[in-house]
Amino acid sequence: MPSDPIITKGWRRFVSPSYGDVCKFHPTCSAYGLEALETGTVAIYRTLYDRIFWDLDHARHQLSGPKIDFADLIHSAAHLRLVIEQITMASFAASHTLVSQANVAVSNSRKFDSAQKILRKLNPHYWPASFGKVTHGGREGLGVRSGVGLQEAEIGRYFGLLSEVLHAQTPYVLKKRRRPPEEYLSEYRTLEEKLSLLLESHIVQMADTPEYLYLTRNGKEISTQAFSTDQKLLD
Repeated sequence: MPSDPIITKGWRRFVSPSYGDVCKFHPTCSAYGLEALETGTVAIYRTLYDRIFWDLDHARHQLSGPKIDFADLIHSAAHLRLVIEQITMASFAASHTLVSQANVAVSNSRKFDSAQKILRKLNPHYWPASFGKVTHGGREGLGVRSGVGLQEAEIGRYFGLLSEVLHAQTPYVLKKRRRPPEEYLSEYRTLEEKLSLLLESHIVQMADTPEYLYLTRNGKEISTQAFSTDQKLLD
């Protein structure tokens, strides 16, 4: 059986019918293999988010103590920046080539704005959207929750705030920039809250495919599933 999902779909549609119903297994080998191939992306995405939530939880812990020192601020900044960087990579999980290109774009950019342009070219919908219960026309159902959580337009500003602390060797460096450590603390707490709101229930459109991944988190339990739709969910 072919090991590529596109080839497998082609086999099932065009080649397999010419042989007739000869496979003794149910589901057929190609159907079973296709499911395994397609759920591979789901598994990779889930694994990525295990790490993303680990970093997000640690950032929350660093920011929630009764007394926050400079070390806590740096550690929380490191965790939050990793969260943002990993989220930008997640929609490219099915393609090693695209992941590499996205990684280079983010790693080599002093400001996120330049990386953002490359990411949008690779996948216009690389940033996830909050997805959950919505009311439309008096009816309740699942849909995109506009404006919930961290929006793509906000990434650059927060990325800069994180970088300022990560590149500061002492608290005095921050004060020279006319922004006291307490202000960074407030901004980081807001960022953590926005990320948590966004990621607890979201969808993302994978690069180079019409497929969406839908992820929810309840406590420590993460559920991920793939789906396709003819409706346009993301602008």
